[in-house]
Amino acid sequence: MDWSRMILTSEEVAAGAVDSCREAFSAAFTAARGPRTMALFARQLDDGDVELLFSPESAEHAAPLLDEWGALPCERPALPGLELLVGHTEMTYYMI
Repeated sequence: MDWSRMILTSEEVAAGAVDSCREAFSAAFTAARGPRTMALFARQLDDGDVELLFSPESAEHAAPLLDEWGALPCERPALPGLELLVGHTEMTYYMI
C-alpha cells in the first residue's frame, strides 16, 4: 500500500482548508475506531502551501475523502518537518 498526498495552496490554507480536511479525516478516523496506523500528517512548504500526507491504512478507511480531494499515491515521507494532525502519536515509530 502506498502513502497518499495532496497539496493545499496558500489561498486554500488561508480559507481554512487544513482545518476542514482535519475535521473530515478525524470523523473517518473515529468511524473506523482509530486504527493504529491510520494517520494524517501536514508539512508546511516554503511557498505557503501545505502538503497533506495520508498513511497507507487511510485508503482503507477514508477512500471517499482521498478520492474527493484528489490525493495521489506517493512514497513514504521523511519524518522531519511533519506534523501529525490526526492519528496516534506512536504512528511516527512506524516511520523510522
